[in-house]
Amino acid sequence: MTNLNYKPLLLSLLGTSSCFAGTAEDPVTSENHDWFTFSLEARARIEQRNQQGLDNSYAGTLRLRPGIQLGRDIGLAAFVQSEHTLAFIEDYQVGTPQSALFDPYVPGNTPIGDPENHELNQLYLQYKTEDYLIRAGRQRIIFDNAAFIGNVGWRQNEQSFDAAFASYSLDSLEFKYAYLNRVNRIFGLDGKGAVEALEGDAHLFNGSYKLGEHSLHGYVYLMDFSERQFARASSNTFGSFTDLKFKHGSYHAEFAYQTEAGSQEDFTALYGHLNFKKKISSLTITAGTEHLTEDFVTPLATVHAFNGFADVFINDRLGLTSGPSQWDGLTDLYLGVSTKAPGDIAVSTTAHAFYDDSLDQFYGWELDAVAAKKLCDSTKLVAKWAYFFGDDSADGNFSNDVSQFSIQLDYSF
Repeated sequence: MTNLNYKPLLLSLLGTSSCFAGTAEDPVTSENHDWFTFSLEARARIEQRNQQGLDNSYAGTLRLRPGIQLGRDIGLAAFVQSEHTLAFIEDYQVGTPQSALFDPYVPGNTPIGDPENHELNQLYLQYKTEDYLIRAGRQRIIFDNAAFIGNVGWRQNEQSFDAAFASYSLDSLEFKYAYLNRVNRIFGLDGKGAVEALEGDAHLFNGSYKLGEHSLHGYVYLMDFSERQFARASSNTFGSFTDLKFKHGSYHAEFAYQTEAGSQEDFTALYGHLNFKKKISSLTITAGTEHLTEDFVTPLATVHAFNGFADVFINDRLGLTSGPSQWDGLTDLYLGVSTKAPGDIAVSTTAHAFYDDSLDQFYGWELDAVAAKKLCDSTKLVAKWAYFFGDDSADGNFSNDVSQFSIQLDYSF
C-alpha cells in the first residue's frame, strides 16, 4: 500500500478552480481563441468498499482529461483528449479474473474498478451545423439515459467508442446513428479477456419526437462483437419509451425486446421500466420498477446509474458472467426522495427491493444516498453512500452484504 498524503493533491485541484483562485475572471480566457480551445476534466475521489467475505478496500484516485479543440463549435473542428488515472491510496484491486495485471493489486480485497491507466480517450474530426453533426474517430457516445449506450461516467476511466456518428434534428424530431468497430472499456490498456476492448460491428439507431412536454423515443441496437472476447455482448435490441409530463407528475414507460446475434445460441429476452415522479412542496418523489428477464444484457450501458449504487448486479447486467447467466433475471422495485438542503446542497435517497424476474427469489434490499454541492460553475463536491443487504437465501454472491462510500471533487472547464 502506497503511503501518500493525498491532501496536497486535493488542495492543488481546488487551487486550479475559479472558486478558490481569488479572481472573477474566466480562468480559461487566455487559453481560448477563435480556433483553439483548451479543456480539462479533473476528478479526485476517495472510495471505501466492502463485500462480505472479502477484505475492506480503500482507493484514492485522481483522474485528469486534458483536451484541445482546433476549430469552432459550428463548422469543421478536430478534438483530442488524453486520460490519466493515478492511485494515491492503493489498498484495493480491480476485481477481474486478470486483476494481477493491473496496478494496484491487493489480492483478497473488495473490487474497486479504477486501475491506473494512461490512454488516448478521444480523437475525432467533426462537422457541425445548426441541424446536424457528423463525427468520426474515438469519441464519447451517450444515448438517452445511458441504460443501453453510455460512457460509464462514474468510473475514472470512461468508456469511449471508435465510431462514425451522425445526428440530425429538425423542430421536434431528432435522429442519431452510430457505427462502432471498437469499444474502449473502463479497464484501459491492461484489460484482457471479458474486460478488454470489444471489436466487431455495431449499428446503433436512436430517434425521438417531442410533442409539447411529452416525448416518444425509439431505438434499434444491432451488435455483433468478437465471440473470443465477450460472447454475451452480441445481441439485437429493439425498444421504445415515452416520457409524459403533466401537472400532477411525470411518467416514464419503456419496453425492449432482445434476440441473439452473431454465433450466439437462440434466445429472446425482455426489458421494461416504469416510473412516476411527483413534486410535493420541496420534495420530489420517484417510484418505479425496472425488469430484466434472465438473458437480457446491456453490455455498453452506464450500469452504475441503475439497480443501486452498490453495483451488486453489474456483472450480470453487462453480461460479464461466463456461460449462462448467473442470475434469474432482475426486478428492481424502488422509491426515492430528493430535495435541496440548506446551503443549496442537492440530497437524494433511494430504497430498492430486488427480486428475480418471476418474483420468486428475493435477492435483498439496498439503501442509497447522495449529497452534491456545486461550489461554482466549474467545481462540484459529491458524497455517495450505498448499502446492500443480501438475503441469506439468495443464490451465489447475492447473499453477501456490500457497502460503499465515496467523496469526490469534480472540476472542469
